[in-house]
Amino acid sequence: MIGIEQGALATLFESSGKELAKSFLNNLFGKWKKVGWDKAAAEYGKNMQNLYGEIHVLGKPEPMSLEGLFTDVYILDKPTAFHRFDISQLRADPDSLQYEKRQHGLDVVKQIRNNRLFILGKPGAGKTTFLKHLTLQAIKGKIQKIPLFVSLKEWADSQLELMPFLVQQFEICNFPDAKAFIEHILQRGDALVLFDGLDEVQQDGEQRTQIINVLRNFSKQYLSSQCVITCRIAATDYSFEQFTYVEVADFTDKQMQTFVNNWFRQTPKVAENFLTEFDQGVHYGLRDLGRTPLLLSLLCLNYEATQTFPARRVEIYEEAIDTLLKKWDSSRHIKRDEGYRKLSLLRKRQLFAKVGYDTFTQNEYFIPQPQLVSKIVEFLRQLPVVDAEDNQDNGEEVLKAIEARHGIFTERAHRIYSFSHLTFQEYFTAKYIVETPERVQTLTTHLDDDRWWEVFLLVASSLDNADHFFACFKQAIDGLVKQDNRLVALLQWAHDKANSVDVSCKVGAVRSFYLFRSHARASALTRSLNLDSVLDLDLDRVFDLDFNLDSVLDRVRVFDLDLDRALLLALVLTLDLKVDFLLLITLKISLGFSKTINFKKIKDNISKFKKYFTQVIQHSRSLPSLYEALRLLSVPNGQSKQEEWIKFANELRAIIQRERNIGHEWNLTEEQKKTMDTYLRANLFMLECLKLAAVSDRKAIEDSVLLPPVV
Repeated sequence: MIGIEQGALATLFESSGKELAKSFLNNLFGKWKKVGWDKAAAEYGKNMQNLYGEIHVLGKPEPMSLEGLFTDVYILDKPTAFHRFDISQLRADPDSLQYEKRQHGLDVVKQIRNNRLFILGKPGAGKTTFLKHLTLQAIKGKIQKIPLFVSLKEWADSQLELMPFLVQQFEICNFPDAKAFIEHILQRGDALVLFDGLDEVQQDGEQRTQIINVLRNFSKQYLSSQCVITCRIAATDYSFEQFTYVEVADFTDKQMQTFVNNWFRQTPKVAENFLTEFDQGVHYGLRDLGRTPLLLSLLCLNYEATQTFPARRVEIYEEAIDTLLKKWDSSRHIKRDEGYRKLSLLRKRQLFAKVGYDTFTQNEYFIPQPQLVSKIVEFLRQLPVVDAEDNQDNGEEVLKAIEARHGIFTERAHRIYSFSHLTFQEYFTAKYIVETPERVQTLTTHLDDDRWWEVFLLVASSLDNADHFFACFKQAIDGLVKQDNRLVALLQWAHDKANSVDVSCKVGAVRSFYLFRSHARASALTRSLNLDSVLDLDLDRVFDLDFNLDSVLDRVRVFDLDLDRALLLALVLTLDLKVDFLLLITLKISLGFSKTINFKKIKDNISKFKKYFTQVIQHSRSLPSLYEALRLLSVPNGQSKQEEWIKFANELRAIIQRERNIGHEWNLTEEQKKTMDTYLRANLFMLECLKLAAVSDRKAIEDSVLLPPVV
């Protein structure tokens, strides 16, 4: 008889899986068969699987399998706000903000000593999803408890006492004598009670206070059963005796990768492309957002629709802010308390923009709570009463509300705040700047500070018309070199030389080649351009040289050979080499050999060098005077003395200067070289901004790149 009943019950679980049925029945069948709870418990387990086996993701019309998407949650053993740091230490060394142990969430629930766990987390950190995951794990028998999932908002809205509310959940499954069953498992310690979303219970009318009192009494009455409560960070100052407070940790790189692979489980190639693009340096802001599951879902949705991330990252940032400010609560029909909620969405954005700009300008990522509260109060006092109501002097309450409801600000350590994502601080700084032309002009004073470059890009992306922005940009660039006559002369030479070359590419690109040829030392510049990924050409095959030119050539000391390849890819190959092929040689043999020559390497490779130089001569046939001069040059051999190599280099330099107006010695000081580094990078960065901007005359701005300033 028992075997028949077990088989029948297993059939009830057929849609959920035989393993789930077996583990759940093993826990229940023998204990409660006598009172008729065995079949009812199986139905309850099946109902839990149906209720919590799928989740609705904001912005996605169809539900997703929770277990298919779920990424392991990790828990900080101490909430961030409990940590105490000296703010000067944090500002000097942000990496010192390292919290204690990260533990696997399921292990924390299983091993908690006092059966009481209070889990805090930022908006969208995955608290509810984690409790649903725990429910399914208990149904599968991986947690040896009977799960009771309680949405605190749903309970509060029901106007029922806690026990009748729990009974109602069981009676939906036609559970006989549900109250007795629930009390039985609670008394025996067989229950895992999951109270989700304390922050979603309104404070109006003391509703939250009443719920908290009931939870305290409940946890004291049923000491043997396990209780877990989730709440947003900063949403409550109440303490629960006997509860251990922990916090959901941000996603690591590995967790983000797992989440993305789970999301695109049916299209692994899309997941691969997502992660490859996601890992690019320009997307550091997106990776910062992706450490929150809610916002990583948003990134996946966007990528799913377009198969790429938008060049104008401001679009994603705006959607992320919009999600946190209004969509996330409204999608779950959560109505927050009055007071701060009456501050309009526009006013909230203005507040965040003002705080973002003030703190970013002062290079403040970490902000003491009194300072942040003061900024909030200063803003609120400027508003009409209809906007701020009675909150004009209650900055601390508003700060806590912002942290709890939107997660825009977060408490990084005890009474030390920051924007929850650096990206948000940059975004709101840009939003503040675009409001007036004066702020746009002030922005360009930060041109030589890399910390501001993302703000530049966001401003360029946000302006309806960026003509004024680029006029200020060009003025600031010219200001870098305008007072240095030698640098101005160098720029004028590059301009004149570019105008003398008959090529089809843009004049700014030709100027850039000649300037980079003369000043190609900034390795950081190459990294920022990532030119190797733009053009697919192996220059080793072009030159067929395997010896170290740095030990052979004079001007190569000025260049970084690692930079040569990227420069040739981006600049030389844009030119008409049939007209100006000598540009090719000027980067490799580069106007002469050094006075200290590694003759062993020359002897080993001299035949290759001669073959290469012969090819250069042949390519110069279209320029008779140059061709004749190069043809008459005598290339030293492996037995030649050092003086012969020096003579060859000097003669080659003279020919290049006479025939092509290149090869001039500018003799820049180290300070001038640094200035040119900044100048060249700034011009290239202006082009990066231009790619994202709406302007009246794009070609005019492109043609102004590296144009010498008017003195």
